[in-house]
Amino acid sequence: MAKFISIYSSGAGLAGGDILVSGEATGVVANSGTETLIYLKGGASGDLVTVTHGSTGTTPSVRDAIIYALTANPGGIKAKVKLPSGITVSEVAFS
Repeated sequence: MAKFISIYSSGAGLAGGDILVSGEATGVVANSGTETLIYLKGGASGDLVTVTHGSTGTTPSVRDAIIYALTANPGGIKAKVKLPSGITVSEVAFS
């Protein structure tokens, strides 16, 4: 599993660019058509990542892309999330 995954955000200012997320995920859930949640190992602040993105009505979904990035690079340092065609991420928020 990658130590980090990189998600590109088209957000303005500091919310834009490549956002690194820990690869120690315990689950990835499509919360809605425009929001995907990544649950991280831990239990303190920063253990939930909310990825806000364009609508996905087809497969692969953003959830599928994140799962692929987490599992495609065994032992690697960083894996890039390759979003489905036409999908952009507007925000990645840690809480």
